[in-house]
Amino acid sequence: MQSTLNAILGAAQLVASCFMAWKAISLCTGTPYPMMVVTTGSMLPAFAPGDVLFVSNHYRDAAIGDLPVCWLPGSAIPMVHRVHRVTYVHNQNNLSQQLILTKGDNNPIDDTVMYPGSQGFLDRGQVLGFVRGYVPFIGWVVIAVQELSRLPELATMLFRGIGS
Repeated sequence: MQSTLNAILGAAQLVASCFMAWKAISLCTGTPYPMMVVTTGSMLPAFAPGDVLFVSNHYRDAAIGDLPVCWLPGSAIPMVHRVHRVTYVHNQNNLSQQLILTKGDNNPIDDTVMYPGSQGFLDRGQVLGFVRGYVPFIGWVVIAVQELSRLPELATMLFRGIGS
Protein backbone atom coordinates (compact mmCIF):
# COMPACT_ATOMS: atom_id res chain seq x y z
CA MET A 1 0.00 0.00 0.00
CA GLN A 2 2.79 2.41 0.95
CA SER A 3 4.73 1.72 -2.27
CA THR A 4 1.60 2.44 -4.32
CA LEU A 5 1.07 5.70 -2.45
CA ASN A 6 4.73 6.66 -2.98
CA ALA A 7 4.40 5.95 -6.70
CA ILE A 8 1.24 8.09 -6.94
CA LEU A 9 2.86 10.94 -5.00
CA GLY A 10 5.98 10.72 -7.18
CA ALA A 11 3.89 10.93 -10.34
CA ALA A 12 1.89 13.85 -8.92
CA GLN A 13 5.13 15.64 -8.03
CA LEU A 14 6.44 15.13 -11.57
CA VAL A 15 3.23 16.50 -13.11
CA ALA A 16 3.22 19.49 -10.74
CA SER A 17 6.90 20.21 -11.48
CA CYS A 18 6.27 20.13 -15.23
CA PHE A 19 3.29 22.46 -14.83
CA MET A 20 5.32 24.90 -12.70
CA ALA A 21 8.19 24.83 -15.20
CA TRP A 22 5.77 25.56 -18.06
CA LYS A 23 4.26 28.48 -16.14
CA ALA A 24 7.72 29.86 -15.31
CA ILE A 25 8.74 29.67 -18.97
CA SER A 26 5.44 31.33 -19.94
CA LEU A 27 6.11 34.21 -17.55
CA CYS A 28 9.66 34.67 -18.84
CA THR A 29 8.61 34.63 -22.51
CA GLY A 30 5.44 36.70 -22.09
CA THR A 31 3.21 34.17 -23.84
CA PRO A 32 1.01 31.29 -22.67
CA TYR A 33 2.44 29.19 -25.53
CA PRO A 34 6.25 29.34 -25.33
CA MET A 35 6.66 26.19 -27.47
CA MET A 36 4.56 24.88 -30.32
CA VAL A 37 4.68 21.95 -32.73
CA VAL A 38 4.19 22.59 -36.47
CA THR A 39 1.40 20.32 -37.75
CA THR A 40 0.94 21.48 -41.37
CA GLY A 41 3.13 22.18 -44.38
CA SER A 42 1.96 25.76 -44.92
CA MET A 43 5.36 27.17 -43.87
CA LEU A 44 7.57 24.84 -45.93
CA PRO A 45 10.50 25.12 -46.54
CA ALA A 46 11.06 27.29 -43.41
CA PHE A 47 9.28 24.90 -41.02
CA ALA A 48 8.08 21.35 -41.59
CA PRO A 49 5.51 19.30 -39.69
CA GLY A 50 7.13 18.02 -36.51
CA ASP A 51 9.35 21.06 -35.96
CA VAL A 52 9.14 22.59 -32.47
CA LEU A 53 8.97 26.39 -32.42
CA PHE A 54 10.12 28.59 -29.53
CA VAL A 55 7.95 31.65 -29.02
CA SER A 56 8.20 34.87 -27.00
CA ASN A 57 6.00 37.94 -26.83
CA HIS A 58 7.96 40.86 -25.47
CA TYR A 59 5.80 43.57 -26.97
CA ARG A 60 7.06 45.27 -30.07
CA ASP A 61 5.63 46.08 -33.46
CA ALA A 62 5.69 43.36 -36.09
CA ALA A 63 7.90 43.79 -39.14
CA ILE A 64 7.63 42.25 -42.60
CA GLY A 65 9.23 38.81 -42.46
CA ASP A 66 8.47 38.23 -38.76
CA LEU A 67 6.70 35.01 -37.75
CA PRO A 68 3.78 35.85 -35.45
CA VAL A 69 1.75 33.21 -33.63
CA CYS A 70 -1.96 34.05 -33.82
CA TRP A 71 -4.95 32.17 -32.48
CA LEU A 72 -7.98 33.15 -34.53
CA PRO A 73 -11.51 32.80 -33.12
CA GLY A 74 -13.03 29.46 -34.12
CA SER A 75 -9.66 27.89 -34.91
CA ALA A 76 -8.63 24.68 -33.15
CA ILE A 77 -4.91 25.48 -33.32
CA PRO A 78 -2.77 28.62 -33.49
CA MET A 79 -1.47 29.84 -36.83
CA VAL A 80 2.19 30.63 -37.54
CA HIS A 81 2.58 32.47 -40.84
CA ARG A 82 4.99 35.15 -42.02
CA VAL A 83 4.12 38.88 -41.86
CA HIS A 84 3.45 39.83 -45.47
CA ARG A 85 2.32 43.44 -44.99
CA VAL A 86 2.13 45.99 -42.17
CA THR A 87 -0.04 49.08 -41.92
CA TYR A 88 -1.03 51.55 -39.22
CA VAL A 89 -4.37 53.20 -38.49
CA HIS A 90 -5.44 55.65 -35.83
CA ASN A 91 -7.97 54.31 -33.35
CA GLN A 92 -10.71 56.24 -31.50
CA ASN A 93 -8.18 57.70 -29.06
CA ASN A 94 -6.05 58.92 -31.98
CA LEU A 95 -3.37 56.38 -31.08
CA SER A 96 -1.51 54.50 -33.79
CA GLN A 97 -2.65 50.88 -34.08
CA GLN A 98 -0.63 48.29 -36.01
CA LEU A 99 -2.40 45.93 -38.39
CA ILE A 100 -0.66 42.99 -40.04
CA LEU A 101 -1.37 40.70 -42.97
CA THR A 102 0.11 37.19 -42.88
CA LYS A 103 0.77 34.50 -45.46
CA GLY A 104 2.11 30.96 -45.25
CA ASP A 105 5.36 30.59 -47.21
CA ASN A 106 3.94 27.55 -49.01
CA ASN A 107 0.51 29.09 -49.66
CA PRO A 108 -0.41 30.82 -52.94
CA ILE A 109 -2.52 33.57 -51.30
CA ASP A 110 -2.47 35.62 -48.10
CA ASP A 111 -4.48 34.69 -45.00
CA THR A 112 -7.39 37.14 -45.26
CA VAL A 113 -9.77 34.23 -45.98
CA MET A 114 -8.84 32.76 -42.58
CA TYR A 115 -9.41 35.97 -40.61
CA PRO A 116 -12.75 36.28 -38.77
CA GLY A 117 -15.64 38.12 -40.41
CA SER A 118 -14.63 40.76 -42.92
CA GLN A 119 -11.39 41.48 -41.09
CA GLY A 120 -8.73 42.25 -43.70
CA PHE A 121 -5.82 42.41 -41.26
CA LEU A 122 -4.87 41.07 -37.84
CA ASP A 123 -4.59 43.48 -34.96
CA ARG A 124 -1.24 43.34 -33.14
CA GLY A 125 -3.27 42.43 -30.04
CA GLN A 126 -4.24 39.12 -31.69
CA VAL A 127 -0.58 38.06 -31.78
CA LEU A 128 0.39 35.65 -28.98
CA GLY A 129 4.09 35.94 -29.72
CA PHE A 130 6.81 35.65 -32.33
CA VAL A 131 8.89 32.65 -33.32
CA ARG A 132 12.44 33.04 -31.98
CA GLY A 133 13.90 29.67 -32.93
CA TYR A 134 13.11 26.06 -33.68
CA VAL A 135 14.31 22.48 -33.43
CA PRO A 136 13.46 20.20 -36.36
CA PHE A 137 11.65 16.86 -36.11
CA ILE A 138 11.29 16.37 -32.33
CA GLY A 139 7.63 17.40 -32.42
CA TRP A 140 6.72 14.20 -34.24
CA VAL A 141 6.33 12.59 -30.82
CA VAL A 142 3.49 15.03 -30.02
CA ILE A 143 1.89 14.50 -33.42
CA ALA A 144 2.08 10.70 -32.98
CA VAL A 145 0.42 10.88 -29.54
CA GLN A 146 -2.36 13.07 -30.98
CA GLU A 147 -2.92 10.59 -33.79
CA LEU A 148 -2.87 7.60 -31.41
CA SER A 149 -5.57 9.26 -29.32
CA ARG A 150 -7.77 9.19 -32.42
CA LEU A 151 -7.39 5.44 -33.00
CA PRO A 152 -10.54 4.43 -31.04
CA GLU A 153 -12.57 6.94 -33.04
CA LEU A 154 -11.14 5.66 -36.34
CA ALA A 155 -11.72 2.03 -35.32
CA THR A 156 -15.35 2.79 -34.46
CA MET A 157 -15.86 4.46 -37.84
CA LEU A 158 -14.22 1.52 -39.62
CA PHE A 159 -16.32 -1.11 -37.84
CA ARG A 160 -19.52 0.85 -38.45
CA GLY A 161 -18.62 0.92 -42.14
CA ILE A 162 -17.98 -2.85 -42.19
CA GLY A 163 -21.23 -3.62 -40.36
CA SER A 164 -23.36 -1.56 -42.75
